[in-house]
Amino acid sequence: MKKLKRIIMWTLIPIIIEVTALLFMDKFYFNDESNFNIKKVDISSKKEPNKINVKVPEDAKDIKISHSGEYISYYNGESIVVIDTSNNDKKEVTLADGNELSYYTWFLDTNNILIAEKSIEGESSYLKFESYNPKKDATYILKKDESSEALSILLPDEEYEVKNIAFSGASNVTYISSGREGGRSRIYRVNIMNQMNLVNFVNCELGNIKAVNTKNGDELIYEDRTYNRIRTGKGGVIATGENAMHYLLNTDKENNVYIGNGDNDKVNKIFVTDLQSTGTNWKTHALSEYVDKNNIHITRAGKIYIDDPVNSQVKEITTGQVTKYSGNLIAVYDYGVISESSNKIKSSLF
Repeated sequence: MKKLKRIIMWTLIPIIIEVTALLFMDKFYFNDESNFNIKKVDISSKKEPNKINVKVPEDAKDIKISHSGEYISYYNGESIVVIDTSNNDKKEVTLADGNELSYYTWFLDTNNILIAEKSIEGESSYLKFESYNPKKDATYILKKDESSEALSILLPDEEYEVKNIAFSGASNVTYISSGREGGRSRIYRVNIMNQMNLVNFVNCELGNIKAVNTKNGDELIYEDRTYNRIRTGKGGVIATGENAMHYLLNTDKENNVYIGNGDNDKVNKIFVTDLQSTGTNWKTHALSEYVDKNNIHITRAGKIYIDDPVNSQVKEITTGQVTKYSGNLIAVYDYGVISESSNKIKSSLF
């Protein structure tokens, strides 16, 4: 009898364990009505753009804004002043003793500034470059190919200045044009390693310069004002097929080139090409009237805004969206426009 009880007991124990396990799985694991404490996490949320309201002095020159609107900057004749638009904190970037500011600009997609200073050493004039990070309040001298030697350009004479700087975007190549009245312009290419070379281009009166990235790498785009051509650094010509003056307006992050056709610095038609398309595949935007080329603003996202200074508004030509502003328009950035009125810089968001 004892042996029988023992056999029954040892037989029941695994059955009980198995039934208990099945009940647990049924109730807690396979139960369709199980309750979970789920918290939604929005990983697509973006920081709201700052509402800008900054006071600047009357002598503020060359007012610019970072692509995100987090900072504005201006030159006061001695230093570059950078203002955090979230709290109006002000910082100054002082130039080296004896140096003069030749040009400065915000990088395309970062809140950093590229500064070109002109220095005179003996009978020679040089351009020297540094970048400024406002978040760290730190200035970095650009060095040649990761060496200790500063990146510099020997100028033909002291009257030469930086005329324009163009960034290629993804390939991190920078093009720098310099020149003076009556002198032949020069274009320099600086790669991501800060290796620099002089760019060969058609002997002409140089106008605006821009850059794109193609399947073959970065490519320079420039205005040939002598022969009324938009040319590429590799020898190509971008022809709209129309008899008009051609103006290089901008490029975007998709490597499209925007060309305005018109006359006397006014544009009535905008052509868009990616360098790979033929003329029949280009996008064309016909404007209702002639517009000063300086009143056409094209963003990195490829949106085209027309400034109407008489009515203090900008209009996006595809959607017709109108954005009002007060005073004089300064710039268009990712989230809106900034304008100056009574020594105050204010934003108007799209």
